[in-house]
Amino acid sequence: MKTSEEKIQDYIDGLLQGEELLAFEQELATDPQLSEQLNLHREVQSILARRMSSDADELRNNLHEAATAHRRSEGNNKSKSLYRILVPILAAACVLVVFKFFSGTSSTLYQLPIMESEIVRGAGEAGKYEDAVRHFNNQSFDQARDILDQLINSDPLNVQYKYYHALTYYGEENWGESIAKLEAIAEGESVFAREATYYLAAAYTKENKNEKAILLLQHIKSDDELGRKANKLLKELQ
Repeated sequence: MKTSEEKIQDYIDGLLQGEELLAFEQELATDPQLSEQLNLHREVQSILARRMSSDADELRNNLHEAATAHRRSEGNNKSKSLYRILVPILAAACVLVVFKFFSGTSSTLYQLPIMESEIVRGAGEAGKYEDAVRHFNNQSFDQARDILDQLINSDPLNVQYKYYHALTYYGEENWGESIAKLEAIAEGESVFAREATYYLAAAYTKENKNEKAILLLQHIKSDDELGRKANKLLKELQ
């Protein structure tokens, strides 16, 4: 029988099907602790994905801070649940850090971001967005794009939908289409403009348009994680 942690991971990965999926979602709707564990699991995975492109020390520090904050706010009993979740993920992180050390950083500079989950489950557009998150993070980009198309039709001004929609083409290595979609977002003033600028530059390099990529990267300040990635990619291109 699967543990709750295994069910949570299977749910995030989109592996639960039929009655098993229905039973899990019913339990999720009535068990606040399970819902909390799901959110925590996603948060930890998101931290890992974001930090794999930076130093191993940063990864360890961020995970430590997340664990400490959770223990303080939730108490000893729930911290045990956190520990059970973190142990296998931290083990995987060690493997990834070692892999990164020996393989270099180039591949991570082109890696897609995690599409952030905003809710656990729901109906209507909220539920659709959650489905798009699952497909995107499982690299089922065509399925994610179909859902995002529906969401954009319902809310044409939502830049968040358009940003991840553009990245579905990037994930499929359809550089021309991703460039066309990302250009409009990068030129705008939304909170996604800066990230769109970075992935637009990365897509330009795939089209051998390094001069355009360099100009974009030079305008990304290097005072945070995205900026440090931009600086690393810039050094590779110069």
